[in-house]
Amino acid sequence: MNKMDTTQQFFYTIVLLPAFVEAIYRCNLENVPPTCHQYSQALGLSSVRPERRLLFTFDAGGVLSNLGVSQVHGAHVGKFGFLAPDFVYHDSCKRVAQHNMIIAAVLSVIIYHTMISKRRQSTTKKMTIAGTIIVVLLLTPYIYFDFMDIKQSAVRQPFVMGLIMSIFRAIEAAFGFAPEGVTSTLGMYMIYFTCSGCEFLFDTKTYQPLKASVKDVFQSFGRLLRVGIINTLLFSYLSHFDYMPFGRDRTYYLDPRHLGNCFFIALFFQQVMAFGDAYASLITNAIFGLKTAKMMDNPVVKSKSIAEFWGRRWNYLFHCVLKRGVYKPVRKYTSAAVASLTVFLASGIIHEWLNHSVQVYHRPEAPKDSVYNPRNIILGSNLAFFTWAFVVSSIEKSLGEISSTKVPQPLVPFLVVMTSLPFAFWFAEPYFQGRFFWDCEGLMPTIIAMD
Repeated sequence: MNKMDTTQQFFYTIVLLPAFVEAIYRCNLENVPPTCHQYSQALGLSSVRPERRLLFTFDAGGVLSNLGVSQVHGAHVGKFGFLAPDFVYHDSCKRVAQHNMIIAAVLSVIIYHTMISKRRQSTTKKMTIAGTIIVVLLLTPYIYFDFMDIKQSAVRQPFVMGLIMSIFRAIEAAFGFAPEGVTSTLGMYMIYFTCSGCEFLFDTKTYQPLKASVKDVFQSFGRLLRVGIINTLLFSYLSHFDYMPFGRDRTYYLDPRHLGNCFFIALFFQQVMAFGDAYASLITNAIFGLKTAKMMDNPVVKSKSIAEFWGRRWNYLFHCVLKRGVYKPVRKYTSAAVASLTVFLASGIIHEWLNHSVQVYHRPEAPKDSVYNPRNIILGSNLAFFTWAFVVSSIEKSLGEISSTKVPQPLVPFLVVMTSLPFAFWFAEPYFQGRFFWDCEGLMPTIIAMD
């Protein structure tokens, strides 16, 4: 791959790349009916499905008849339509991402000159600087969303996630736990800080970021396409059932219907994050030539232990950020158990802030006949979920991993997931009340029933 200096790389990323993407979006917008330009629906009333262009329709019943199948029990076999993504919605997401990168770039310069380059400076002074940055970042989404008049939760979410990465990276810098390979120059640290949607891979001997090959770029592009297709099918299926394929009634936590809904909830979050990870990895591989780790490594069906589920397969990026920004600083002064508890509590608290800023703050009231309403969100459920995750992780450390028992190996991933699956709704409830699932539909093509 062609080598570019840091200044050129940043110019391409901050200026040229967004401009190129915007040009593509504008070309698409010219072919979309005026109804798609109704920002009141695309960014305002999240309870109303954004109007999107119907690309084509197809008759599933006719296809099945040609195959000699007269009917499918319990399945809709009538007419379907294929909706294009909402390009106005994508345009808004692109602008938010661009603003997030600018904020991260400015913060990286401040942190590098006040903490990274001044290694002999006292930790107390560095923490004072980091604390000031954290307070500013915690207030930023409320000011930004009001100023930009952004109501859509799926547009807000990636912006706040970027701020969360900046918060923990400010803490890791204050305690001296930023990866050694990204602190050698300001340019490399700026790349590390702004590429907050992915985790770099480092050489085990030199500790320098690994270079991405052309093969890595094509693999990231292929993964993006693959995850996009899977998400289209998943969104199309779940939206038909209002994201509750087994109904909303729940009698007890081990009710098979409840567990079925929780499984699809977990699968939804896994696939949404996998898509964001694939996109961020493609940009990082192609523009900066750096190799990245997979954020989601099929945790629902491959995890052999609870530690592996949370530590290596589910949101590996967030695991790395919490390890450097919470676990190591706390472990420096206390025991491993206290540090682990602090990690789960910090995760729960930061998710509560995320839910308030994304799902609750200045969200429009849902229609009276709507089952879900942002006004109904009661904060605390995410903190309870991550507290429970700490409890089961601690039990595993005391008793040993499930895979080390006589349990048949094919059942191990199922039992690992079952330690948290019944309580998944504690995590997902704010997203249902905030109608986040429905907001996400505009990001992907969707197949809908027409009759």
